[in-house]
Amino acid sequence: MLKAMKKIRELELNENDEESDSGSDSDEHNVAEIDRLFCDCICINETLIRKNEYVLHVDATRESNPNVVATLSDHSCVVYNIHGNQVAKIEDFTEHTNNIIDCRFSSGNNNLIYTGASDGVVKLWDIRTPNKSVINFTDTTVENGKDQKPFNCFDISCNDRLLAAGTDLSGGDSFLLFWDTRSKKLLGGYWESHTDDITQVKFHPDDTNKLISGSTDGLINVYDLSQTCEDDALIECLNTESSIEQLTWFEKNKNYSISCITHTSDLQLWNTDDAEPYKRINRAELAKEIKKKSEDYIYMATSHQGKNCLVILVGSNFGNGECLRGLLVKDKKIHPYIGFKKNKQRIRCSWYNPDVNILLSGGENGILNCWRVKEDAMVV
Repeated sequence: MLKAMKKIRELELNENDEESDSGSDSDEHNVAEIDRLFCDCICINETLIRKNEYVLHVDATRESNPNVVATLSDHSCVVYNIHGNQVAKIEDFTEHTNNIIDCRFSSGNNNLIYTGASDGVVKLWDIRTPNKSVINFTDTTVENGKDQKPFNCFDISCNDRLLAAGTDLSGGDSFLLFWDTRSKKLLGGYWESHTDDITQVKFHPDDTNKLISGSTDGLINVYDLSQTCEDDALIECLNTESSIEQLTWFEKNKNYSISCITHTSDLQLWNTDDAEPYKRINRAELAKEIKKKSEDYIYMATSHQGKNCLVILVGSNFGNGECLRGLLVKDKKIHPYIGFKKNKQRIRCSWYNPDVNILLSGGENGILNCWRVKEDAMVV
């Protein structure tokens, strides 16, 4: 199911490329009005990582001069350090031979990086000894490494002690697998809560026992990992009635909610104990919010925790995908927020630290951009 959804997205992009020769993706307002509505992001640095490859995932440490890891469509990872407007390459990781599904820095050690691949392995790297991965986390219940369950996603708990990975539908079941990062042992798994490919798994930012998962079956499941069995651990099941592409925890008014981006580029916002999302916004509405006349080329890139709000990045596939704008969601209302005038590509991934106003983006032209969000960007 997930492969089918990805294929549909790729076909939509190709169709948009063909249409862009004769189509139009004009703004609703003139340039001056767009500039007034969207505060410009300053491009600190633009780095071409690798020509003819996509930048698929990006993560960074939380300092003002962060280390950054980016994964590419050629199955490699590149690590940089950003200091002011300078980008220095630290290392390449090239052990993966299958599609990389994500990358994560350890929250407790800026030298440690986790990368996962679709062949059923999550690797831990230490950038001080980069020649070989330090640990491989795999499903040790299969014999001789055969029949490894294909991974789609993984995440690390906020205290760095638990690793979780979600799999494709395999043998009639889709699995959430758990490892203890200290003992390196597979702790077990859940396999009854989803009926299709698991596309997202996200630990709560503060609560090490709380986890959410999303699937192409349309369900967002909320778990309490302190419970001893899967039936007791599953505390909420939210039905999006769509296929889930991305989940994000975000805080508002000292409570956490869930942002869900579907494979059709719709946005749903959920409280974990509600039967329905408290906010829905479809592609037509997204086009209106970023001041585009047509929804035909609109896509949702990512969503991020802002300062007591949610920040969503919305782009257009028209042309080379240059149009990228940020919206701010607060108190169920959506507002124009930031613009990216120097963007040159369709965005596949991004990372945002609102504490230091740095945003990273990577995309289909193999470019990694580092943006500075202005301090005087609109505050709602």
